[in-house]
Amino acid sequence: MSRKVLLWAMALVVIIPALIGTGYWIWWDQFQRYAPTTITRNQAEIQVLLDKAGYVSPGNGPQAIYVITHRSCETCRAFQEQEFPKYDAAGIDTRVIVFAPADDQGLKRSTAAERSTIAELWLTRSWPIYQAWFMSSDANWKATGLPIADNDFARSAVVDATRTYVSQMSTLLSANNVRVAYPLVIWRDQNNMLKVCACGNEKAYHFIREDLSVPNTISGREGPMFNIPENVLSAFGSSSSSASKAAPAPVVVPQAAPKAAPAPVAKPAPAAAPVPASAAAKPAATAVQVKKTETTTTTQTRYPTDFGPDS
Repeated sequence: MSRKVLLWAMALVVIIPALIGTGYWIWWDQFQRYAPTTITRNQAEIQVLLDKAGYVSPGNGPQAIYVITHRSCETCRAFQEQEFPKYDAAGIDTRVIVFAPADDQGLKRSTAAERSTIAELWLTRSWPIYQAWFMSSDANWKATGLPIADNDFARSAVVDATRTYVSQMSTLLSANNVRVAYPLVIWRDQNNMLKVCACGNEKAYHFIREDLSVPNTISGREGPMFNIPENVLSAFGSSSSSASKAAPAPVVVPQAAPKAAPAPVAKPAPAAAPVPASAAAKPAATAVQVKKTETTTTTQTRYPTDFGPDS
């Protein structure tokens, strides 16, 4: 064997494994690392937790995905904005389970309005309330009309129960080697197997759609998440949306004051006998007075509103 052939053989021994390893890493990094996990342990316990959760949904049907989320989760918001319209069009129910993050060494990781809203959602399962909350920012959401959870033992217990719920679910999923991240999406595939996805990256979205035969065709703000009933935002103390740009307020153009009707033209009076000069002065004074009154009336009609003239 010549020296040249030997060098080529040695180079191939090094290059080929390197190419295979690089290709595998790219495949794993771009695709496989985001693949969902099939639940093989604790299936019954996980299903019981899903059934008992105080989720909210538009009620599309029995086939569903469960989305576990919290208020400050930006990746959760992105998933709901991009994917919920597609599942709604396919008739799949999107069941949202909201929890309040646990306090960190005595520091609150949620707002009072957030805790009050979470308690209300778990107790009433109101989809319109969740819609309004989702479309509002923390600065605008006042939870107007909702009982204050911090002032109510029962509702405070509900908020704590959401944290216990997440802790129990995380323990069951960890036994299946699931790295918990949010949003946590759980569903049953066409073989009725439970699957879970920590969908913090858009590259994971298509796995769920493929399992449930959901086309990736709908885009934009469609579906029940964004079809909010009229005045529902203002009903809970929110006047603007953080998820979408609000439509600009209509510009009110002040209307001009109505023009005064032209004074009627008096018909010429029939000829009369001449009157003395002293008597003729009185009608002239009356005419001046009438003209002044008309001018005043015209000036007042320039203020058609109830606010009156500037002082």
